[in-house]
Amino acid sequence: MAYVIKPGKSDKTLAYLPYKDGKLKTGEQVVIDSYREEDVPQMYRIFNDIIEEGVTYPQQSVGSESEFRAYYLCNDGFVVRDPKTAKVLGAFYVKPNYPGRSSHICNAGFIVDTSCRNKGVGKFMVPWFLRIAKDLGYEASVFNLVYVTNEASIKLWENYGFTVIGRLPRAGQLKGVGYVDACVYHYDLTTVPDGLPPFTVDN
Repeated sequence: MAYVIKPGKSDKTLAYLPYKDGKLKTGEQVVIDSYREEDVPQMYRIFNDIIEEGVTYPQQSVGSESEFRAYYLCNDGFVVRDPKTAKVLGAFYVKPNYPGRSSHICNAGFIVDTSCRNKGVGKFMVPWFLRIAKDLGYEASVFNLVYVTNEASIKLWENYGFTVIGRLPRAGQLKGVGYVDACVYHYDLTTVPDGLPPFTVDN
């Protein structure tokens, strides 16, 4: 029997969201917040662009916005917005990686608008993910499928103290690349320090 992850938003309140004083490495001011309904079409477009590239997520297509919602927004979702235009620059979800007795271990998926790459959007989101995931009650995070060719993500995870706990041979047949291995990354969320980002992570 395959794992079935029960959909559902957390009932925990994150009183610090929306956080309006975020800054990217470029100096641009951003807001991080729970996603809103008006964000969904933008998130869906960003995700589709990434799937079309075919080198980071395993999906070959996402046929509709409802399919996107069922995958990406079935639990808790968060966005980084431009406060002036409300443009979604990036987003991530947080949901259980396993059901029941192992539901204290979460999974996450990050997306960045292709027009906003190299601005530090991902680097901005990672410590917020750690803080939010811990505050939602999770004790650890597992990323199941990080392709070894995804050098930007690997650098990001390892810079923040994620550790490799496994490697899957020929885990993905990537567009224009062929078969590649994938790493499994783990993070102990109980080690996340108190306070809001930015903070120093020592895992």
